[in-house]
Amino acid sequence: MIATISPAADNYEETLSTLRYADRAKRIVNHAVVNEDPNAKVIRELREEVEKLREQLSQAEAMKAPELKEKLEESEKLIKELTVTWEEKLRKTEEIAQERQRQLESMGISLETSGIKVGDDKCYLVNLNADPALNELLVYYLKDHTRVGADTSQDIQLFGIGIQPEHCEIDIASDGEVTLTPKENARSCVNGALVCSATQLWHGDRILWGNNHFFRINLPKRKRRDWLKDFEKETSPAEHDLDAASEASSEPDYNYEFAQMEVIMKTLNSNDPVQNVVQALEKQYLEEKRSALEEQRLMYERELEQLRQQLSPERQPPSGGPDRLSYSSQTAQQKVTQWAEERDELFRQSLAKLREQLVKANTLVREANFLAEEMSKLTDYQVTLQIPAANLSANRKRGAIVSEPAIQVRRKGKSTQVWTIEKLENKLIDMRDLYQEWKENVPEAKRLYGKRGDPFYEAQENHNLIGVANVFLECLFCDVKLQYAVPIISQQGEVAGRLHVEVMRVTGAVPERVVEDDSSENSSESGSLEVVDGSGEIIHRVKKLTCRVKIKEATGLPLSLSNFVFCQYTFWDQCESAVAAPVVDPDVPSPQSKDAQYTVTFSHCKDYVVNVTEEFLEFISDGALAIEVWGHRCAGNGSSVWEVDSLHAKTRTLHDRWNEVTRRIEMWISILELNELGEYAAVELHQAKDVNTGGVFQLRQGHSRRVQVTVKPVQHSGTLPLMVEAILSVSIGCVTARSTKLQRGLDSYQRDDEDGDDMDSYQEEDLNCVRERWSDALIKRREYLDEQIKKVSNKKDKTEDDVEREARLVEQWVGLTEERNAVLVPAPGSGIPGAPADWIPPSGMETHIPVLFLDLNADDLSANEQLVGPHASGVNSILPKEHGSQFFYLPIIKHSDDEVSATASWDSSVHDSVHLNRVTPQNERIYLIVKTTVQLSHPAAMELVLRKRIAANIYNKQSFTQSLKRRISLKNIFYSCGVTYEIVSNIPKATEEIEDRETLALLAARSENEGTSDGETYIEKYTRGVLQVENILSLERLRQAVTVKEALSTRARHIRRSLSTPNVHNVSSSRPDLSGFDEDDKVCIYGHCWVTSRIQALENITGIYTF
Repeated sequence: MIATISPAADNYEETLSTLRYADRAKRIVNHAVVNEDPNAKVIRELREEVEKLREQLSQAEAMKAPELKEKLEESEKLIKELTVTWEEKLRKTEEIAQERQRQLESMGISLETSGIKVGDDKCYLVNLNADPALNELLVYYLKDHTRVGADTSQDIQLFGIGIQPEHCEIDIASDGEVTLTPKENARSCVNGALVCSATQLWHGDRILWGNNHFFRINLPKRKRRDWLKDFEKETSPAEHDLDAASEASSEPDYNYEFAQMEVIMKTLNSNDPVQNVVQALEKQYLEEKRSALEEQRLMYERELEQLRQQLSPERQPPSGGPDRLSYSSQTAQQKVTQWAEERDELFRQSLAKLREQLVKANTLVREANFLAEEMSKLTDYQVTLQIPAANLSANRKRGAIVSEPAIQVRRKGKSTQVWTIEKLENKLIDMRDLYQEWKENVPEAKRLYGKRGDPFYEAQENHNLIGVANVFLECLFCDVKLQYAVPIISQQGEVAGRLHVEVMRVTGAVPERVVEDDSSENSSESGSLEVVDGSGEIIHRVKKLTCRVKIKEATGLPLSLSNFVFCQYTFWDQCESAVAAPVVDPDVPSPQSKDAQYTVTFSHCKDYVVNVTEEFLEFISDGALAIEVWGHRCAGNGSSVWEVDSLHAKTRTLHDRWNEVTRRIEMWISILELNELGEYAAVELHQAKDVNTGGVFQLRQGHSRRVQVTVKPVQHSGTLPLMVEAILSVSIGCVTARSTKLQRGLDSYQRDDEDGDDMDSYQEEDLNCVRERWSDALIKRREYLDEQIKKVSNKKDKTEDDVEREARLVEQWVGLTEERNAVLVPAPGSGIPGAPADWIPPSGMETHIPVLFLDLNADDLSANEQLVGPHASGVNSILPKEHGSQFFYLPIIKHSDDEVSATASWDSSVHDSVHLNRVTPQNERIYLIVKTTVQLSHPAAMELVLRKRIAANIYNKQSFTQSLKRRISLKNIFYSCGVTYEIVSNIPKATEEIEDRETLALLAARSENEGTSDGETYIEKYTRGVLQVENILSLERLRQAVTVKEALSTRARHIRRSLSTPNVHNVSSSRPDLSGFDEDDKVCIYGHCWVTSRIQALENITGIYTF
């Protein structure tokens, strides 16, 4: 190294740096490295190793090391690969790419710089996926014969739920036609429709295999639009396939959401029972909407006519009355119109929501069924409809859909369970996890469901809803105690028992709301009380009301759900629900018999203090207290629902059915004569063993007479809402004289004893009509059951459903036999019309109870025709010896204000009968028939004709001996006789049903769409029955209102009697004087009128808004 240095001081730093570098350069040590290529080095080392190994092999005498040979071969292979040049490697890569491209081109796929391109003349499948990144990513080329399935030998291999090992085949014919042929039990859908046989495919068709494998097929030579053009040339436009045309108009761009919605909608439209329910709801709504306008017009005409009749000259309205009335009518009409519009909008929203829920439910059910079938869980899931607890309440909004989708879970050998959609969604999460573990062969001990239970079926159910009881609170207006057995409506729309409750007002008062006014003045006055404080300022205090709710007992409950029954309800403006627990007696064992009905006792009593506001007044006017009744399944009753039925239960159910459509009324008759004081007094009624009319009236010859008729319903004789408004006419005739010795008596009621040979008021015309109608309904049911039993019995391969169905049918047939026996020979005290009398009638009352059949509509208790005048009910129910007799109408002198009673003047000379003009011989009886026409307001506005046969004895003057005997006799003296009628509105609706509601629900859920004898399907019958819940609630409102009015009438009579003189003869004709009443009593009497107006308004509105 040559370096230049300088001794100058200016170059000191540079010189010093140069010398330092020279010093470091002397310390550098060079290491010699062979300039060799790494590959050449590896080759050299391998060659040395090979030579070494060869030397070892040559030197070994007996070499037995195969691993050395393998190592040698591996080394030689590596040497050969490493010696290949880059040019040779590039050439081989190009050859592989060209071979791959030739293979893709043979499949119809060509590679370009932009990606994969499919040939225009090739047939292929492209996948559809919910993820846009995975959508149309897979392409499957179709050969002339393509097999699809999960097996490895299939041309297109798919995995997932519902994919069979050999699922289907796709064939391409020589003329270009493409046919899809599914295998047995392999789910395949084309354009959303399930296919079970060979189906032709067209360009753009959507295919679903299994549960979630969606594909779109591309067939360039099989476009549906081109086929339609050729088809149009051969056929007329009217014969076009509309479905094909709609599909052809939108061939391109089918995504996953479209294909999935198409499958769901086609499933709903393919004779699905739930979809039929939706269509039935739409049809019924349109029919009711068309008739609503006409009903509304008639309603206003009736209201105006009633108002005209009420406004008599003696009661002129106050100043401004007509204007206020007109304004109220206009306001009411505007409200009704607004309610109708809101109801239409609510119905449309509810229907749209129901459709969405159905789509969602069907999607979940399909996946659950695939999982259960794949894992052999022997569990079946079906979509059905049930009535939710909220819709069983009278507080639900009118116009909303009654039912909602539910999931019916059925497992072999187990009872049927019903899940909500939300519950199935939660269960599906566990089902998917369990399915994944099952596919991965996870041992049973390590699976998660062992800790959480089986997600496919609940081994232990929670409490079940028995039904909902609705207590209407209109009794709070009237300050009377409502004691009533409220029906418990189940989720099938049937009465599942009765809940005995008491509702009453303890303290406080409710203002009158006979005529509603929306003015702010009335609103403030009704909800507050003005009080002046010490400073002179007016303070508005809110009125308080204390009401009491008692729950006594629940009767007639199904035994299968009667384990620990409890009630739950929420009162007005309460945050927490009140729970009524049952009274548990450890000494009384749980029911273990097969009596299918049970009674549970409660001791629930609770007082509620509420503020009297406009909202509360509206609630107690139109709303109800909905009490939910819950229960648990009894041990031993879960294996089969049908084990709990018995003949005794059938009899009790029969009694309950007839109790809802029957009610008894009494008609009492007394005869008044002019006495020595110039007053009309009731004549005496003497009892006689040979007289079956209640007694013999003792009439004096030649005296002026009057006939007093009183009609009143019998308490606790049925739940038919029967209300008698007034007596329209009284007539008398059919004068007959019969000898007690020489002539045999005429008895209309066939009995074996000799004492029954008398004339009475019994007739069987209407009873025979009831029995005939009942027998016709039973004959239809018997024919239907015989047909169904024969159909099921003739099946060769019976499934579990068929066996269960046959057992149900046989049990129904046995129950039908007992019911047929009850038609002709009803048991005493069974409550069935025509049952032998097993009671002790009061003095003067006939023993036999005749039947009057109104023949009303079973849905809303409306009359099919105007039952007035000659068409009034009971006109043709004539008594023996009445036919052809002449009757004389008696002029009505006065009506009673206390009860339904009328007094008519009777001039016996108009009959021109010698039997009434002369003194009656000793061995003779005079019989007459009193015919009364009464006006009914409920269950329907109609006229009813009642008949009563009376016996009379004409005498001139009582002898001194007879007068003395009467005065010293210790027996009571009677003045009136009567007869009890059993009013039957219609044949019970349940009797006319060919199947019970629960069976219909099962058949409907199984898509059993076979037509019955009357042309209706099972789902149509079930839907029609479920939609009657609104009618049941409307009728129940009427029944409770009638009960309140009867309680008001009884209380008003007691008050008047306590304030009047103790003259029992004048009590019935005394007019009430409100001046002596306190404020509560006036409210009670005014409330009587309020309930009447409320009932009439309810009756009118029910006809319009019943849904």
